[in-house]
Amino acid sequence: MEFTLMFRAEVLGQLLSFRKAQHFGFRRAVLLRQCHSPHSDETMRTYTRGAPTVFFISLLWPLLARLAAAEVDPSGGIPFMGGNYNGHPMLYFSRGDVEALQYAATGTHRDMARRIREAGESMLEHPEMYLPPWSPAEFSARWNEVYGNNLGVLSMFCVLYPHRAGALDLVKDYMERMASQPSWLVKDAPWDEVPLAHSLVGFATAYDFLYEYLNKGQQERFLQVIGNASRLMYEKSYVRGWGFQYLHNHQPTNCVALLTGSLVLSIMEKSMILLQDVTDGSLYEGVAYGTYTTRSLFQYMFLVQRHFAISHFDHPWLLKHFAFLYRTILPGFQRTVAIADSNYNWFYGPESQLVFLDRYVLRNGSGNWLADLIHQNRVMEGPGQAGKGQRYDPGLFPKPPSDFGTSQSQLRGGGTYERFPC
Repeated sequence: MEFTLMFRAEVLGQLLSFRKAQHFGFRRAVLLRQCHSPHSDETMRTYTRGAPTVFFISLLWPLLARLAAAEVDPSGGIPFMGGNYNGHPMLYFSRGDVEALQYAATGTHRDMARRIREAGESMLEHPEMYLPPWSPAEFSARWNEVYGNNLGVLSMFCVLYPHRAGALDLVKDYMERMASQPSWLVKDAPWDEVPLAHSLVGFATAYDFLYEYLNKGQQERFLQVIGNASRLMYEKSYVRGWGFQYLHNHQPTNCVALLTGSLVLSIMEKSMILLQDVTDGSLYEGVAYGTYTTRSLFQYMFLVQRHFAISHFDHPWLLKHFAFLYRTILPGFQRTVAIADSNYNWFYGPESQLVFLDRYVLRNGSGNWLADLIHQNRVMEGPGQAGKGQRYDPGLFPKPPSDFGTSQSQLRGGGTYERFPC
């Protein structure tokens, strides 16, 4: 506990320094010259490979925020908390919002709530297929990001259906097993913090959502686990490439885990600064790994708006990112073109990212339209799975872009390709 308090103090100090730097032109003092320019093949069961924890977390959030009808809201409709938290939960919604989330799960968002319920029921029916092993050797023997991903879904299931018999016992057993591990890293890849990041996000999210259901000992012990994992991520950010390669797909994944665990800002903002020069909405790692990057980058945008009133919803790269997803789809909405990473599937989403863009940026129904078509037609074999975004706004009627049905050339990375009618 003493370490946790010290770590929080250090984080707050860095946060204050960062905010002061912003006011004095930090955004312009970009260290561009210093910028240096695989996915798992898991067979274990997961419900979050294509729709990661972040998008399940904010499942029904649009119903809790109101946009001004006549003017652009730079916050995207996400209210700034200003540090005024009334206990847990606090990351994505507050205790007073839970009833509205449960109500929406039976109405406007029942389709997405159904998927979460199916996932939760499957875990309850076959816990042996989902629970992490007690054995550290077995836990670390293979790529294990699935444990953090599934824990986020299970905790959201408990929020929506707290009276489901056995659900809370299962999630607490799940957390005890993860807390007992000496490390969340993979034995054969100790230099890669990505599995640790997935575990940290899932564990910290579950802790926030279900705090009131944990006993005193669990509250203190699990908090220490979050603190230790966050401290390790923080230390590694100084020596690993993801600490300074701001557009690499591992960077947002690992830094959002650090942000979720400790609300540290100082690294992630540099990604947004560098992306200001990418005016066509693309990502240099291509479409497949690009979706792995944006799954965490969009989560970051939500968190810093809610907790620090830092808005990125008018960012030039973000304003064009829909075009990148839209114009890289092959006819039939089944696959994406292979740019950079030479993979024809999306790794995470892109349905999740598309409804996020529609909810907070586009506001015209095109994101919901494209997400629906991809979800209906995509090829399911290969890496990645379908994942409908959970920041879906049902008030945005799905509508294609104005140029849909016409061919259009698009410049990308020094070449051109045609966007044909699908």
